Amino acid sequence: MKTQTSRLRVLIPFALSLFLGAWIPATICGQAVPYARTLPKSKDEVEAALKEMQAYAGQKLPIVDGFVAVEDQPLSRYERAFYQFSIDLVPDAPGATTIRVTAKITAWYADRDPSKSGYQVLPSNGRLELDLLDRLSDKLGGKSLVSVSRSTLQAPRPKLDLSAGSAGSVVASARSGSVPGAAVSVSGGDEVAALRMKREAEERRMQQVNAELQSLQEIQHNQAHPENLVVVKQSGTPVFAKPALGSPVLFTAAGDDEFEFLDVDGAWIHVQISGASRGYIRRSSVELPEPLAARLKSPNATSSDEKQDVFRVAREETGTFPGNWESLRGKPVKIYTVQAISANAKETSATSKLEFAASLFSKFSRASTAPANSVEGVVIIFDSADGGIIGSTVSGAQQFASGSLSREAFWKQCYMDPPDAFH
Repeated sequence: MKTQTSRLRVLIPFALSLFLGAWIPATICGQAVPYARTLPKSKDEVEAALKEMQAYAGQKLPIVDGFVAVEDQPLSRYERAFYQFSIDLVPDAPGATTIRVTAKITAWYADRDPSKSGYQVLPSNGRLELDLLDRLSDKLGGKSLVSVSRSTLQAPRPKLDLSAGSAGSVVASARSGSVPGAAVSVSGGDEVAALRMKREAEERRMQQVNAELQSLQEIQHNQAHPENLVVVKQSGTPVFAKPALGSPVLFTAAGDDEFEFLDVDGAWIHVQISGASRGYIRRSSVELPEPLAARLKSPNATSSDEKQDVFRVAREETGTFPGNWESLRGKPVKIYTVQAISANAKETSATSKLEFAASLFSKFSRASTAPANSVEGVVIIFDSADGGIIGSTVSGAQQFASGSLSREAFWKQCYMDPPDAFH
């Protein structure tokens, strides 16, 4: 039985993919062409600022997705990405310098065929170059000049889709071949303005996706997880038809599968599979919810839950109390006939009988509907040569199961025949 928590495990990674996808621009061409900008600063001032920004030092890229213009290879196969700028400073008008930047990106491509794996040089989509030019402009505190001297530098073709502005129509025409001439000139100012508008729109989208992600995380944090679900620890865990290793296996559960807890039967957890379908899983194979685990570890919880198949219930029936005990004489009772599984006398000792009896009394109390219950007591018959009979009233068993009656006090109230079988 899966809960809403399982669905949130899918929604949150999907929101993260939207968050990262907001930065992925469309590409126009895959060539490594430079980006240029003219600043009203001397060459020495620009070079000093670049050194202070450590622009000449190479840097690692956490991912290549969103930074490269590659469409023919799956980007998820690239790893150990690294980039380094190639920077040219060209003196322009007096007191002005043109900066030309090209980003070289390299990454290891892990092919399905190891012989085809290796480092590859990937074309930049312009994000790294434009980011460096923006940071340089902000650092120097001067507006970039719109014009670039054609005698010293040809303006590069943009890689990003600028279809939202006038520059986009020029690029689209160049791609279709309708504009004559081998080179396409784009105003540096128009390019920057269009890119900034697009980046602002993407930032707004990022903020919206981030808000939705935080909302999903808040829902997951505040969601009350049902307290009656047990979680399977490992994949391949068998679910049995009965609480015995030799019983038929209904199916094998996957790791993190959740089932509704019904009852505990010694070393077995009784679970609801689907609808009326039921099954048993080894207690050591599941994680119990904290309230249930705490209840089973209470002072009156039977330690036979930790034992491995010492006894089993062979038959359940309702009948008249079979003994001569005043508290239940002639009254209807629930009768459990129990048989020993182990042939080891130490495992079926008096202490083991009491432990298993305690588990059955607790089980009966959790399943009973008193005061509407039609029986007034519980009797356990150990069907063996050194067995015996132990019984309790319904009220006594309920007080024991709830913890209001200690184990020692409870045994003193119980019917035991013969007493030596339980001491």
